[in-house]
Amino acid sequence: MGRHYSRAERIADGLVHAIGLALAMGACAALAALALPAADALRMAALVIYAGGLVTMLGCSAAYNLMPEGDWKGIFRRLDHAAIFLMIAGTYTPFTLVAIGGAWGWSLFGVVWAGALAGAMLKLVWPHRFERLSIAVYLLLGWVILLALGPMFANMSLQAIVLLGVGGLLYSLGVLFHLWERLKFQNAVWHAFVLAAAACHYVAVVSEVALAA
Repeated sequence: MGRHYSRAERIADGLVHAIGLALAMGACAALAALALPAADALRMAALVIYAGGLVTMLGCSAAYNLMPEGDWKGIFRRLDHAAIFLMIAGTYTPFTLVAIGGAWGWSLFGVVWAGALAGAMLKLVWPHRFERLSIAVYLLLGWVILLALGPMFANMSLQAIVLLGVGGLLYSLGVLFHLWERLKFQNAVWHAFVLAAAACHYVAVVSEVALAA
């Protein structure tokens, strides 16, 4: 289940989660305010899915990582790991359905969501199996968008593409700290990388999808 964290480490991780949840809820409210005046039904649905995936992931992570040992912690561990898959697919949704669109966008949407739902089910049913494989699948799903580089450059701004790339790199680099369990404050550092990556993707969603309505 992981190593024992000191009180200072738990406080640091708690602060990271509290800041992340507060910022995410405020950011999602701002996203709705920006998109509502002119957004069509597909755009709004994509943004709702994105916001739901982001808040669900951060909420489940906070519940699992800050909860004391006990039966409920094991349950939230399953939810936390499953929610990562939903966040990945949710982040893809506004870009695939709105920014890229067409056959490429819808195909990528289907592939990512199929993989994410299968991964989430795996983590809910067999939470302690295939741990390393799950990390590889997280990364694979996160980077599968590279298959659509051509459609991305044809339909998206360079700014959004760069933000998506930087966010992906931050997530990937953060995984190194997630695995580096001997490092002091390792969990807080890992979750800080998650927040930084999510912030990059949020700015891309705002500029490329919400404000493009």
